[in-house]
Amino acid sequence: MTRGWYSRMLLVVGLAAGAVYLLYPSYYFYAKASEEQRNDNTKFCAAMPTWAHCKKFNLGLDLQGGVHLVMGVEVQKAVEQRTDRLADALRDGLKEQGIAFTRVDRPRDTADIVVTLANEADVERLQTYLRKDFRSVHVLRRVAAVVTIGLDDKEAAYVRESAVDQAIKTIRNRADKLGVTEPTIAKRGADNILIQLPGIKDPEHAISVIGRTAQLEFKMVDAEATAVFDEIPVTDLPPGVTRHEYTFDGPGGRPVREVYFLTPATEKEAVTKLLTPHIASDREIGYGDAERESAATATQLDPSKKILRTWLLYSRPGITGDYLTEADVRQDNELAGSYYVIMTFDPKGAKIFEKLTADNVHRQMAIVLDGKVNSAPAISEKIGGGSARITLGGGFDVQSKLQEARDLALVLKAGALPAPVDVREKREVGKTLGKDAVDSGMMAMLVGSAAVIAFMAIYYQGSGMIANIGLMLNLLFLLATLAMFGATLTLPGMAGIALTLAMGVDANVLICERIREELRIGKTPRAAIEAGYAKAFSAIFDSNLTTIITAVVLMQYGSGPVRGFAVTLTIGLIWSFFSAVVVTRVIYDFINANWRLKTLSI
Repeated sequence: MTRGWYSRMLLVVGLAAGAVYLLYPSYYFYAKASEEQRNDNTKFCAAMPTWAHCKKFNLGLDLQGGVHLVMGVEVQKAVEQRTDRLADALRDGLKEQGIAFTRVDRPRDTADIVVTLANEADVERLQTYLRKDFRSVHVLRRVAAVVTIGLDDKEAAYVRESAVDQAIKTIRNRADKLGVTEPTIAKRGADNILIQLPGIKDPEHAISVIGRTAQLEFKMVDAEATAVFDEIPVTDLPPGVTRHEYTFDGPGGRPVREVYFLTPATEKEAVTKLLTPHIASDREIGYGDAERESAATATQLDPSKKILRTWLLYSRPGITGDYLTEADVRQDNELAGSYYVIMTFDPKGAKIFEKLTADNVHRQMAIVLDGKVNSAPAISEKIGGGSARITLGGGFDVQSKLQEARDLALVLKAGALPAPVDVREKREVGKTLGKDAVDSGMMAMLVGSAAVIAFMAIYYQGSGMIANIGLMLNLLFLLATLAMFGATLTLPGMAGIALTLAMGVDANVLICERIREELRIGKTPRAAIEAGYAKAFSAIFDSNLTTIITAVVLMQYGSGPVRGFAVTLTIGLIWSFFSAVVVTRVIYDFINANWRLKTLSI
């Protein structure tokens, strides 16, 4: 029985020492670290001794507080954007093929492309070209020289699924840049994303950054076509909405008259509904903040109310933020308290932007961020170099402006969401609730563990104490493993630890009962211990294996709390089996080798 026990003893001692080493940062973080060190991982790592590392296990949302969100992705918008890109490619392709057309548009609020050919005879050529180079679309209907095209069902489904996957990736990037430790970001259903951000100190700020669409578009302003707004009777305008006009130098220096509206933000939908029937299908109404003084004077409204200004924009953007490679915050030296975000395009984007500005000198180009016009400057000359900027303006609260610029740069660098998102469920878990959960969970585990230890010591005496040592090492190994992988401990995870200890007790009870049986038939303590472990092994192995299989199934198909419970349980069961079969056996071997047992306390 003693053969080879030295190597097993060294293994157990080495694992115990390694576990203590792995757990030291977690002990320091939760027992000794200052609030500043807990909030800044760099400072926490700097506080660690030179011989120590700084990886620790983390507390989940339910234990340290934070934000629980379910965000919905507007996947239909992603399909429409995909259709827009196909329409752009189709325009270029038709020109290359020599197929004359008058218009290629995506009608508003649809995912179809309407192609109006110059000659009805070219319809067959168009269909042949589509079958050859645009296999993801098919012809929905044809009326004379007007052909309506739509995405295939498989392609549309792929775009919707990809939009959610890309949104998850983008949100994860933003969470990482916010410094959130171990966020939970997972797909839920067809178009929902579960987001859990533990330890967040400013939930509203986190939500605004995480959920910001950050879709950047440069769209040309149709200053000439705004004259159609003259047709709208003043009496039809919603309350507080006023019509205005001004002129500026257009292409060739000729004056262009622009008509626009100032509207309270509360009347935005009403204005859109009023104006939309008067504009072409390839135009849209853009909204942006109006200058405060002119807005208040024109509308005779309380200056504290938010006023929007309208623009008539081309629906198709000249270039989007997909080509961005960098975004940095700069301070405007000409305007105190003002900041702007300088953006850099990749080589392809730089060429597109240069051509766009060269073709539209003296015209206005709107910078549209998340569907809102940031500004609409006139293009004075061709802009090369592949850079542009978004100015955030000045204000008394300089720090807020700086934070806004930093947030904008962050979301632009992390990538735009492929489609708009909305918060469908939001819960905030306070630190007090999390602390109460930790205290309650720890108390339950301590009371339960104390009861188990007392039972084993009283019922199995000396052998019960050996089993208790195995249980304590089991818990040590489990927590060290969580720390090694930087895992997150949640309330269900604590339940998994409790169940692990219960399984460990079960294994030790089986071993002790088998040893008792062997002693009853007259075997020596040494032979009884050897036979007890040998005969209990199969039952212990089978019970742990079946439970591990169940935990793996939960891990595979569960999410959130269920998955956390399954992960902790799986790790705990592996160490429970090791502790019951190896650790306690080594202790028996050590005692027998040094004292030659004549009797056994069991």
